[in-house]
Amino acid sequence: MRTAGVYLIVAAVALRGAGFFWGKPAFGAVMGLLAVYAAILVAKTWLIQHTSFSSRYALAVYLLLQAVLTVWLLDASTYEDFFNLLFIPLSLDAVAFFGRRAGYAWIIAFAIAILSVMQFSEQGQLFGLAMGILYSGICFLFGGYAYQVLKAESARAQNQNAFTELQIAHRQLQGYADQVASLAVEHERNRLARDLHDSVTQTVFSMNLASQSARLLLDREAGRASGQLLRLEELAANALREIQSLVSQLKPRSLTDEGLLSSLRRLADERQSRDDLQVTLEIEGEKIFSEAETLGLYAIVNEALTNIIKHSGTREATVRLKLNDKISSLEIEDHGKGFEPQTVSNQRGHLGLAGMSERAQEIGWRLSVESEKDRGTKISVTQSPVGGRE
Repeated sequence: MRTAGVYLIVAAVALRGAGFFWGKPAFGAVMGLLAVYAAILVAKTWLIQHTSFSSRYALAVYLLLQAVLTVWLLDASTYEDFFNLLFIPLSLDAVAFFGRRAGYAWIIAFAIAILSVMQFSEQGQLFGLAMGILYSGICFLFGGYAYQVLKAESARAQNQNAFTELQIAHRQLQGYADQVASLAVEHERNRLARDLHDSVTQTVFSMNLASQSARLLLDREAGRASGQLLRLEELAANALREIQSLVSQLKPRSLTDEGLLSSLRRLADERQSRDDLQVTLEIEGEKIFSEAETLGLYAIVNEALTNIIKHSGTREATVRLKLNDKISSLEIEDHGKGFEPQTVSNQRGHLGLAGMSERAQEIGWRLSVESEKDRGTKISVTQSPVGGRE
């Protein structure tokens, strides 16, 4: 748009000059100088728009050459003031090429040239001074406009760069979020695989052995075969309970909406009805946990109760939840057979202790196990002073 405006100014000056000097001796010289001015202007515009042309020296030569041509036109036309309009494109280019300070220095030079030349106007020095001041002011006005355009373009470029950087940062954050989600899925998949190996897989393996034994005994000892079939039925029921327990862990019902305390009460009722495990809840204080803590603590309690059912030999358990603004703790205790913690900790994934420990670490809590033969087991999960989150 600015280029079109510049071309219109030059065209208007050329038409005015052609009409004014038509039939006069200076017509040829005036039109020739105007043609050279226009040709240089078009060449400069094409170079800037279609190439990476940015030589400050060449641009300075361009401004100087065009200024000399304009002064020459004023001299050849006996100082007709409208030719001063040709300094307007030069004022725009000066600020656009060299910035505000250097651009205004060029405009001052143009103003000095205008004022000096217009002193020789045939209309008198006073008229020449008035016209010189007028056209100098117009040049400064267009120079200010060019500076504002330059600022706007710079701000737009900065905004575009900032927007591009934000898009890149957004894509990076999205990528990080996807990686975290993938790691979480992979972690949950590994935990599920470990739990399946420790529970359902072993039960199904025992079912397979029982079915093979029953098949072999059908022809020989039918009585013993019926015993194996009963054993197979019991193992199938155990496998079903274990699968239901795993599904419950994978998709607990609205834990974050229900809250940890209500979820634990519901879990205790489910264990009572499904597994005949009497769970006593002892809760001290009140506290609101984060979503991650709620899910993690629920999973730890669920896994610990599963271990009690499978390994302790008892049908009673106590869950203690001590809530404190600074440090809270969770205990799951039974008075069953117990075990040697050091021996069990060396057995990968056994009793789900590894999974519970990982769960605790993920939410910034610490897990410890106390157990003695024939005296039971106590699993303690304590909120870390630094890592704990509310």
